[in-house]
Amino acid sequence: MGSIHRRERRERRVARTWNLREINMTADDDALRTRLMNLSMCLSEDYPDVKELGAKECARCEEEEIRAYYESGGAKVPRTVVEARKYMCAQAGGGRAEMTDAALRWTANDMQERSEKNAHVSAAKDYRRCVFAHGIPYRANGLFPLDDALLTEFTADATLKPFQKAIPGYEQGSFLSCESWAVGDDAAARGLDLRYFYRECVQGSPYPELVACARVGDGGAIGLKTWTLAHGGCIETILDETTAELVKCYTAPCCVTIELNAKIKKPLPLHTTVKIHVQIKSIESNGLRIWTTARITDPAAKRGEELIASCEAQLCDAGMLTRMRM
Repeated sequence: MGSIHRRERRERRVARTWNLREINMTADDDALRTRLMNLSMCLSEDYPDVKELGAKECARCEEEEIRAYYESGGAKVPRTVVEARKYMCAQAGGGRAEMTDAALRWTANDMQERSEKNAHVSAAKDYRRCVFAHGIPYRANGLFPLDDALLTEFTADATLKPFQKAIPGYEQGSFLSCESWAVGDDAAARGLDLRYFYRECVQGSPYPELVACARVGDGGAIGLKTWTLAHGGCIETILDETTAELVKCYTAPCCVTIELNAKIKKPLPLHTTVKIHVQIKSIESNGLRIWTTARITDPAAKRGEELIASCEAQLCDAGMLTRMRM
């Protein structure tokens, strides 16, 4: 009888304080975490032999998982708590459970199959058709102001085609516009907003060119809330992304960068629009190897357009290698 009365008192106390099932879905995260922690504290009083969940552990769980944990005498430990407890003290910085071998194999095989389907000779033409049709999607987390001079200039230039990077699709000739670590709205939220424009015909050159503009936000700084300069790795990312996209558009949508030599001449301040100009230097080995050059400049510098960084990159047409093996 004592255990029944304790359970009833517990339920009345929890219901009197709050009921998670009746929480308005607009409640903020802090309120939800507080309620989950309170639930854990109430249940720990009724199940004193069960190790109490900490505040951070509660934040990882659902209400049902917390209840099941205590009511099972601690046997049904939430998966997220298992991961946290297992790795928290085992190594510096903690850790987390890795993807299963099956999941890793599926991911690798899926990308390989899609790349093979889009390794055909005319893949670059299909890539341009797909990415130009989508342009640059609206970025809610974009870092450019409404009247940015350089971005407005590029957008108004009829010889330039705006686009966002893509990856091979599931059918031959299809490429899917995507978000990535360095490109898209998610990247802008993390601190890098990079926007490409492709020019088909360039006077005095047999190759097309790519121009782009970029802004680095707080997330791309050397240290958050400590420095007002872009991290060098962020600058090199801009160079790597833009050189690859020119090659993908022109000749090899499944290319890979195999060498990149970058030189950073001066710091890149945060929240400053910079210009990127990419050219193809040469194509050798029957199209297998493509050399490119890129420059990042400050178009608003007081002494005229100033060089911030430059690079020379060598890329390999992985699609050609695939055709050679088939």
